[in-house]
Formats: sequence, structure tokens, C-alpha cells
Amino acid sequence: MGWWQFRKWLQLVHLWAGLTLGIPIIVIGLTGSLIVAQDWYADLSAPSAPARGPVQPIANIVMAAEKFAPPGWPVTVVGMPTHVGMAAAVQVGLPPGRRPPRGRNLQGLTLYLDPVSLKFLGSQERRRQSQINQNLRSLHIALMVPQYYGVQIVGLLGVAMVLFGISGLALWWPRKGQWRSAFTVKAGLWGFRLNRDLHAVTGFWSLLVFLIVCISGVDLAFPVTFQSAVGRVLRLDYTLTSATVDPATAATIINRNALTPDEATRVAATSVAHARVVQVQLPPRPDGVYMVTLVPWIAGDTAPQISTFIGPGPQVLDIVDPRNYSPGKQMLVWLRVLHYGQGLGDIWRGLVLLSGLLPLLFGITGFSMWWLKRAQRNTIPAAMVTQPAE
Repeated sequence: MGWWQFRKWLQLVHLWAGLTLGIPIIVIGLTGSLIVAQDWYADLSAPSAPARGPVQPIANIVMAAEKFAPPGWPVTVVGMPTHVGMAAAVQVGLPPGRRPPRGRNLQGLTLYLDPVSLKFLGSQERRRQSQINQNLRSLHIALMVPQYYGVQIVGLLGVAMVLFGISGLALWWPRKGQWRSAFTVKAGLWGFRLNRDLHAVTGFWSLLVFLIVCISGVDLAFPVTFQSAVGRVLRLDYTLTSATVDPATAATIINRNALTPDEATRVAATSVAHARVVQVQLPPRPDGVYMVTLVPWIAGDTAPQISTFIGPGPQVLDIVDPRNYSPGKQMLVWLRVLHYGQGLGDIWRGLVLLSGLLPLLFGITGFSMWWLKRAQRNTIPAAMVTQPAE
């Protein structure tokens, strides 16, 4: 079988598989875009901090938040600003043993404070997912098919999307002498040729993002099988590490049996190289263990995070640093992050959001090409019609 004969059969399979699987794939793509847009909006809706100057110590931010929190609601997490104009996001939880008000599904509050002036900027309730959001995520993850089967169906559709991307690249591949015109939609086209160019050119330029999102989706649906396959090629080792506290940092600790949030942060920051603190989780008691979260300097705030466990004194119990994982494990960690539109800033998030619209575009253009070609085959040219005898 020659290449062009194989290409003809590949095009036929590509077409009918797309017509058959198009609707559920479009649903998965659109719901994924909506989820990314929701998370992005939540991040953008946080108030900005107008004051300029040195950031207050974490202990001062905690004390300021306690003034604005409902009585008895403890501070649990402090999200640190990572750039100028960003507010400190302080999470407070329900008092121990207290249930949320009936019908409100309340988990706690996020208080926004100016990290320089400690001015209260606003608050937001933290709730469990609403029924609408639960249905949206269930539609994306399992097409709302109950139990195990829905996830498996979506995983298999993810495999199909990967194959669509690869076969689409093969079908796009230009003939000799046609490379220059293969990367843009030619002006003045309409009908079948316009749909063909939109389908092919958009598929080429979006292929890398599309494949990353689809492959990572297959990993989420079939984690054991996928990681086993990766493990045949790359090592999947990961280890917890520890560190010795810098003597100069240890000397600044006032009470060696109970750290303050700022002391725990200093211990973490000096124990993990080339990283910045983004969040501090406070222990329920002063003599408890802090979890300080950092991200690499060169990565965005949503990159694979580094978790350090500090306390109760100036000691590092464990460090979970994805940078120390084996290549295979690092790849898997990054795939998970990239699937959610995180890790590489707003440009990547926007690309992932748009990638969810691609199945709709491919579905419309693919169906249009099939329909127009079918209509053309069923139309008998006027010249071929036998004229009646006079």
C-alpha cells in the first residue's frame, strides 16, 4: 500500500471517527474550558493591595486578620503576596466542633488584607462545590456516567483525541512545493476549501497544546496504566529529603519549642534553594508543625509546589521537592499541573482555555466539509441532464 492510498484510508477513518465521537468530545472540551475560566475568574476577582512599602511580618498579618474574622474562627492558612499590589489571602476556618449553617455549605472565609498597611480589603466565603459546579465537573470528568465507567469512557475519548491529533498532522502534511501555503488560511476562500484550511491550519498551530492537555487527561483517567507505561521508559523515583537548619537562622529563634510563623518561614526559605514562599499553614497549637509551601523562582505561583514541614522547634522534618524527583516523576507531576492550565502563567492558562474550544471548531469544520462534499456528489451537473425531445 502506497502513502497516498494509506492517506486516503486514514482520512476516511479520521472523518467517520470524528463524526461518531464528535459530540461527547465537544462536551468534554467545552466543560474543561468553563472550569479553567471559573478558576481564572476566581483568581482575578481577588482585590488588589494599593499600599507600597515593606511587607509586614506574617505574625502581624495574622493578628490583623483575627480582628476581622468572626469571633472564635481560627486562622489556618496565610497566602503570601508574591508581587507588588497582591493582597495577602488569610483563610479562617469554622471554630472546632462547629457545623456550618444549614443550607450554606460553608467551610470558612478568605480575608484579604493589604500586606503593607494591613487594611482590610474584603472577604470571600469558601464553600463546597455547588450542585451546578459538581455537575459541570462530573460532565467533564465522566460525562455524568455514574461510578467507574464514566471516567473510563472519558479516558478512552482522551486516547481518541490523541490519535485525532497525530492522524490530523499526517493528513495536514503538505506535498512537495506546498509548504509555504500550509501554515495560513488563504484569503478569499469559502465553502469546502475555507473549512478545510481552518481545520488543517488551526490543528497544526494548536497541536502541541492539544496533545499536552489530552495526554495529561489520559493520565488522570488511567493513572496506574499510564504511569506504568511511562515507567518502562523513564525512572519514577521520588524521595523525601531533609535539611540542616542554617546556624545563623537557628540563632534568631526566640523560643526553640514553639516557632512563630515568621520563624518557620525563615527556616523553610533558607533550607530550600532558589524558591520563594507562597503559603504558610499554621498548626493548631503553637508547639505544632508548620507546612510552608514554596515554588521555584523561575516558575509561576501555580508551578509544582515544594512542601516543607517545620517544627515544633527550628528543625526541618521533611521536604517534598518535585525538582528532586526522577525525570519520569517530574514529567508526570508537570502533566497534572499543565492539564489544569497552571504552572506557566496566564499565557498557558489562556491556551488551555482555548484548547477546550478546539473540538467544537474541528467538529463544525469537519462536519461542514463532509456535508458539502456529500451535497456536491449528489448534485448532477446541468450539462449531464438529458434534454427532452421536442
